[in-house]
Parts: sequence; structure tokens; C-alpha cells
Amino acid sequence: MYTGPRDEDADDTELREERARAERAGRRNRASWAIVAWVMAGALALLSYDSGGAAVDAHRAGRPWLYPASVSVICLLVLVSLAGRALLRRRGRRQDVVSHRGPG
Repeated sequence: MYTGPRDEDADDTELREERARAERAGRRNRASWAIVAWVMAGALALLSYDSGGAAVDAHRAGRPWLYPASVSVICLLVLVSLAGRALLRRRGRRQDVVSHRGPG
């Protein structure tokens, strides 16, 4: 007489382990993307600030200033879009956390 786990339980265990592995990989990926986003935001802010200062200095000295000003504006726009995406993702994640959305 065999008293070990049934075949159904063995399959269920494998599926649970696979789901847990996928969940850990998802958490790890989200954490790494968050780090990348913060580093990118810092680099864009620094580049925007530095290019803006170079544009102001060049304008005061009578040198061409359009290129550093455009780099500064583009970096600022990308930084704002990155912040907007982060806010939208956070708002979407908060709605998923609600356990009961009410009737309907």
C-alpha cells in the first residue's frame, strides 16, 4: 500500500513553487527598475541644471546658447514625463490593493 503524496498534490506543489518563484522574480524586477528610475531621474536633473546654467552663462557672454538651452529643456521634459509615469503607476497599484470595490 502506497501512503505517499497523491499525484495531484505533487502537481499542485510544483505549481505553487513556480508561482512563488515568479512572484520573487517580479519583486526583484520591480526593485531593480525603481533603482534605475531613481538613477535616471538624478542624472536628468543634473544634466538639466548644468545645461541651463551653461545656457545662461553663454547668453550673458554673447556666445551661442541655443544648444545648451534645448538640452536643458529636453532633459526637464523627460524628467517630468518620468515623474508622471511613476505617479500613474503608483495610482494604478493602489487601486489594485483595495479588497472590496463596492457594489457593481
